[in-house]
Amino acid sequence: MASEELFSAELTEDILNKEDDKEEQLDNVEEESETMADVKETENAEIAEAANGEKVHSTSENGGPEARLFQLPLTRIRNLMKLDPDMNIASTEAVFVVTRSTELFIESLAREAFSYTTQSKKKTVQKRDVDLAISSVDSLMFLDGAMNF
Repeated sequence: MASEELFSAELTEDILNKEDDKEEQLDNVEEESETMADVKETENAEIAEAANGEKVHSTSENGGPEARLFQLPLTRIRNLMKLDPDMNIASTEAVFVVTRSTELFIESLAREAFSYTTQSKKKTVQKRDVDLAISSVDSLMFLDGAMNF
């Protein structure tokens, strides 16, 4: 009886419940780390596929095919980079960066040219719209005269 008075049933159940809670927390942490590892593996696989010039075959949230990472072909960008006599080897990361930066540059130039198209209440971007965008944006001034053909 003395032991029953010292250790009540409620106390031992609380200790067991705390141990169960700790085990559940450890299981949750392990599941989260496995999920994060799966996400990282998926992201790495998508980047590797994009760097190799392959199309990414995952789907977006609405069930449709996901947009490609690049619009420009990586192999052609690599070949253009190799035209430089100082360039011996173009790594996949370098081709990746050059391709993405080229796409962003073209996108910004197109946005600027389209703004002049909409100002003139037209629907088609013309050469003069691109010329106006080049002459008005300071970061595009290096292209001044490039459209003279």
